[in-house]
Amino acid sequence: MQKILIVSSKGLSSKKFDGGEKRIFDIARFLSKKNKIDFVCAGNDQIKKSGDLSFLNEIRVFKINFINRILNTLISVLNLKPAQLGFFFSKDMKSFVLENHNHYDTIIFHLIRSAQYLPDDYTGKKILEMTDLGSYNYEMTINELSLLNPMKYIYFLENILLKKYEKEVSNLFDKVVFISKKEFFLAKKILNKNKIVCIGNMYEVKKKVFKFKSNNYKILFVGNIGYFPNKIACYNFSKNILPKLNSKLPKAEFNIVGKINFIDKFFMSFFENVKVHGPVDKLDNIVKNSICGICNLKNSTGVQNKIFTYMSYALPAVVNKKSDPKNLIGNKDIILYKNDDQLIKYISFLAKNKKLSNKISKNGFNVLKNKFKLSRAYANYYKIV
Repeated sequence: MQKILIVSSKGLSSKKFDGGEKRIFDIARFLSKKNKIDFVCAGNDQIKKSGDLSFLNEIRVFKINFINRILNTLISVLNLKPAQLGFFFSKDMKSFVLENHNHYDTIIFHLIRSAQYLPDDYTGKKILEMTDLGSYNYEMTINELSLLNPMKYIYFLENILLKKYEKEVSNLFDKVVFISKKEFFLAKKILNKNKIVCIGNMYEVKKKVFKFKSNNYKILFVGNIGYFPNKIACYNFSKNILPKLNSKLPKAEFNIVGKINFIDKFFMSFFENVKVHGPVDKLDNIVKNSICGICNLKNSTGVQNKIFTYMSYALPAVVNKKSDPKNLIGNKDIILYKNDDQLIKYISFLAKNKKLSNKISKNGFNVLKNKFKLSRAYANYYKIV
């Protein structure tokens, strides 16, 4: 039995429907079956080792106050390092890892911004769970933003710094893990291809909660709204899609679940027929009376975790084609759309067509259970730890 430390810039929760948190939660839980797992992270919420987190040996949360985040972000950029390194830097967490790293056989660093915690003299197995190629995601976001949007230039600078940092730090690790095969092949062109592995996202089946009813009215979106593509997707649906959909389905209501800051929650509350829940413990009550879950991100890589979430409750998913690259799930198990008009049309069909709705519900639930088993993907982690 190995002793493994997971170092993350994110918290650890199975209840907040954040794709990044969900992935590292599942990896930690899976590895705990044969290993002793300690978890350290930078976050604002104290995490207690109870219930769903009882599989962990030890949990430590290092809080970062807002002033330190701003100062460290400025220092990071002035040193020509990605801003996100400073924003997620904890001096106390750095000290803890430096003082305790020799107690562990393997350390998994979750996301590129956690690579800064790697001790120079660590001799055990070093794994960077990069998940996504951040520079590639930034490039897609930059292309979508208007020249008048100041965020375009912030992302442009961060992209330059991040691309350089990705090349530098990837060489320090034994293995670098990606979710998407597309990003895996892109990374092989710019990083050390002998160190890169692809371990896709999988999901644990929940239970069939969805039931078709002619008076179902909710359209569900789950995810971290702090993630820029998620934020844009929610604003776009609330402002541009929902009013058109309401002309066909007057009672249709857009329900947003996941982490969201006060400002976005405040502004989204002004949209008619939009309900913002924030983080919730369970989705069961929201899935009831829902028509479908949507994934309308314009920029995404790999299969989005939110799609698996919908499928795990047997809720039909309506998905932008960009969110199912190379048809990994398939248009018999989810509904794929090309443009906004199709999105509106397919949601309307699902609301009124019991046969279609039940077919997508059943197929999605079954394909998740049979093709995307959690153990099938994460078993590959045993090969690299």
